[in-house]
Amino acid sequence: MSIVYAQETGLTAEEYIACVGQSALGPTRPLSNTERVQAYLDNSNLTVSARNEGGVLLGVFRGTTDWNWVCYCADLAVVEAQQGQGIGQALMDKAAEILGPGVAITLLSLPGAEGFYQKIGLTQTNAAFYRDRTHRT
Repeated sequence: MSIVYAQETGLTAEEYIACVGQSALGPTRPLSNTERVQAYLDNSNLTVSARNEGGVLLGVFRGTTDWNWVCYCADLAVVEAQQGQGIGQALMDKAAEILGPGVAITLLSLPGAEGFYQKIGLTQTNAAFYRDRTHRT
């Protein structure tokens, strides 16, 4: 099977939901809220897709970047039935190629996925912090 990796604009919420819903990320994303999904897709400035010959989305890298220093990878998802074929690493590699050598990629891993990221060469840190979406001051 031939897979095409490319920077993509205009990814639809429906395609994203179909792909991510078949991955471990699915339960962690608001996939039942198509408007919210479309809004976060529209406001991401780097999307890389992995598509088969028929154009079906098999995997996606979604990030936000300043194009000069860092890119935050909000999603790296591969349809579960397609995992183990190097699609996730190829998506990360294509994103890094597009960003260029001066731009780092950072992400938060789902628990249990740390080994994958170590395997593809990312450095693990224990100094990550986040503010929960429900946090109120």
